[in-house]
Amino acid sequence: MKYCAVFALVALALLSQGGAAEQVSYRNYKVYSIQVDSAEKHAILKRWEDRKGVDFWDRAGYRVMIHPSLQEAFERFLTVNRFTYELIIEDVEATIEAERLYDQEYRRRKAASGRATVDFEHFWTNAEVNSYLDDLQRSYPSLVRVATIGTTHLGNPIKSITISTNNGVAGQKPVVFIDGGLHAREWAGVMSVLYLIHELVEHSSDYADMLNKDFVIIPVANPDGYGFSHTDNRMWRKNRFPATILCTGIDLNRNWGYMWAFSSNACSDSYAGTEAFSELETQALNRVMQQYGSNIALYLAVHTYGDMILYPYGYAWPFVPVTNQAAHIALGQQARDAVTAVGGPRYVVGNSAEILYTANGCSDDYAAGVIGARFSYTLELTGGGRNGFDLPATEIMAVATQTFQIFRTMANNA
Repeated sequence: MKYCAVFALVALALLSQGGAAEQVSYRNYKVYSIQVDSAEKHAILKRWEDRKGVDFWDRAGYRVMIHPSLQEAFERFLTVNRFTYELIIEDVEATIEAERLYDQEYRRRKAASGRATVDFEHFWTNAEVNSYLDDLQRSYPSLVRVATIGTTHLGNPIKSITISTNNGVAGQKPVVFIDGGLHAREWAGVMSVLYLIHELVEHSSDYADMLNKDFVIIPVANPDGYGFSHTDNRMWRKNRFPATILCTGIDLNRNWGYMWAFSSNACSDSYAGTEAFSELETQALNRVMQQYGSNIALYLAVHTYGDMILYPYGYAWPFVPVTNQAAHIALGQQARDAVTAVGGPRYVVGNSAEILYTANGCSDDYAAGVIGARFSYTLELTGGGRNGFDLPATEIMAVATQTFQIFRTMANNA
């Protein structure tokens, strides 16, 4: 496979980026998979949602990470309330350590080899992502435009890449708008979006079908949080804005200006901020969305994990169906079948409130309800199996190539 060269500066920095700062430890944190088979049990389990030391990794399979001090009480709660559950990760830190050791060893090999090529054998840093985008613009000026669409609280650029056969200028054709990394810890989503960029640009002659549309892509929509999840806290989800004196971060997928709802617990992983679009990141993405408006044929928010293709609206239960719900279901099922055809998992297609959970202020609801995107989805990509967000780096390429089939099927049929 042909890869585009990245700045030598990044290659020289690879080894030094591996060590970084002291990481938050998740030693002896456990993850439970819980069977929730009724609305009553769902409501009972929700009592634990905003407790410090409790992290709901996903609410479809109900995998929940629990601080060591709460484990005895949590197991007693599950037993008393007749939940069926399984302990699936004994020590979360062990999975993080394995990921970290692999990355350090990869970077040592890379530095020793002197190779400065793009690969999908490791999870990229902000610096690697940005250098790659800039390099693509220099190498493919008739196809690519890279822009800084905003700057974060910590001063990091939020970068977009436009891929268009119209000299890299989008808007002449229907637009596919994609963002990744809105939640910091969801690294496999970022890598899948980067693989899409790589294929569309470096192998553009193979994808004339897809390039009948223009692509506007923000691969890392939350650079502050993404960087922090690499250097300090692998399980960090939010951005890095100081919400209060004691609590940092806003959940950027609760901060959009459609059915936004105030939440009082600023320390919660799903804290929505003080108002809709309070955050620099969502403001930046919204400016670009507004630029293309209803010319957006397809909006995709790329997240992990859960093997789900979710359509709006997710803010209420019973759910409010998107206007063209039947078309959303049909396109989602086409994408699901394309993944299974290449050996991937069988994704569940459905409304996010019905098969995941209700949530206000989400980007896919906003794209459908305000922008007028014809199709709007949140993709919960396949994760690291029992390891959740810690997809082994050896599986990046498999997940990215499977996800590419979702991108290609949806782009061609939206």
